[in-house]
Amino acid sequence: MAHIGTRKFAAEQADTRLGRLAFQINRTMKCRDADSVHDLRVAIRRFSQALRVFKPYFRGKEVRKIRRELTEMMDVAGEVRNSDIALNMISKSRASDTTGVRPKFEKHRQDSERALVGLLKHWVDRKSSLKWRGTVASAGNTNSDALEDPPIATTAQQLLPGMAQDFFDHGKEAGRQKASPRELHQFRIALKKFRYTLELFTSVYGPPLNASLERIRRAQGLLGDINDCETVRSMLSQYKVANKSLSWLTKRRRRRIEKFQRYWTETFAAEGALRSWTALLSRPGVSMREPRKPSSRAGGLGPQTARRRPVAVA
Repeated sequence: MAHIGTRKFAAEQADTRLGRLAFQINRTMKCRDADSVHDLRVAIRRFSQALRVFKPYFRGKEVRKIRRELTEMMDVAGEVRNSDIALNMISKSRASDTTGVRPKFEKHRQDSERALVGLLKHWVDRKSSLKWRGTVASAGNTNSDALEDPPIATTAQQLLPGMAQDFFDHGKEAGRQKASPRELHQFRIALKKFRYTLELFTSVYGPPLNASLERIRRAQGLLGDINDCETVRSMLSQYKVANKSLSWLTKRRRRRIEKFQRYWTETFAAEGALRSWTALLSRPGVSMREPRKPSSRAGGLGPQTARRRPVAVA
């Protein structure tokens, strides 16, 4: 796999993710629950990231049109998702001041769902899956003679270590006790890009990368909880009757931030963590060793002892 050309690899990854997106669009049209909408958004992100990472191979007017349609689809699905998050959160808060708010969120959910289904139906009726597959395949072959086509392992070595450095730089700021909402938000964006890019290369690196991705997913989940609190706080803030729920969400958000920062410190701020990630991403197919705590004993410990830090995964 590591010896395959980048152009062919890019085409295969984009096609696979487009197939998954088409499947999820049809599924969401039939089952419009919170999980389906969430999975739709993930499928959009994964396909979009494939087009973004391999942008030199996916150019042209029709590809730009696909990007615009993906953005529109993501925005409309986001409105449904926000309503789902809000309804779930206020049910957990059990605050009496949200009694009058719930019907408003339910109405917003219904309206957003209707808009989303209409958009997805239009996509299906136009046979967009076939059109997009043709566009992606065509764009991947455009100017093929003018583009260099290095092995995908070389492309990964050139791209991913730098992204790891960016990920750790943002994480260092977000992991501070006094990290600002802006720093947490910026890191969440960087983390998403890093995760969905890494997922493109799992077949290049094999099991070592799969294991390491679990830590990324765990961090994303914790940051997602923080963002959910902020999203619902913003939605509730327009209603004066929601003071108790706002207070509950503020406390919940603070606890989630503390939990994320502990996880970051234990998992990514450990000695040698960045070095281990860089070593893995610089050598496709080579196992990454876990960073270790400094030994508290003179002379250290044997290789089979509990000196190795356990990995927290989702």
